Amino acid sequence: MKYSLEWEPSKMIVVDANMAVRAAIHGESSSAYLGRFERWHEEGTPVYAPAFWEAEVISAIRQYAYRKEITSPEAHEAVDVFFDLRVEVVPLDKDLCQRALDWAEAINHSKIYDALYLALAERLDAEFWTADRKLVNAARAAGARWAHFAGET
Repeated sequence: MKYSLEWEPSKMIVVDANMAVRAAIHGESSSAYLGRFERWHEEGTPVYAPAFWEAEVISAIRQYAYRKEITSPEAHEAVDVFFDLRVEVVPLDKDLCQRALDWAEAINHSKIYDALYLALAERLDAEFWTADRKLVNAARAAGARWAHFAGET
């Protein structure tokens, strides 16, 4: 069965930190990422992420500021935008972490951060969206046809 790149609204969406960082930091693509979040909300599609994602996003924003790619005021503004994305955070639990271990093995990752997003999307029967093409490729190769690269549509 060939995978279709056409997007159809889902009952639920899981997003990773890459999506939030791209939406929060003003740049060439930020409006496209913000627009995607807005579209999901307008359609009434709930958006989720695992509990650690807030720290992951804020840490990435800080890295941009540390590398002088954005100013300190821009980093603070990015945090404001991030919290306005209205993503519901799902606490980690034993079963989710166990499944993330399986996903990490399936996508050949040494850490479970990306795999937690996949495990959550699988649990919720949701689409997974990321700005990380390599992650989508690995997830699809492992059978996650519901994994989407945000640059595709």
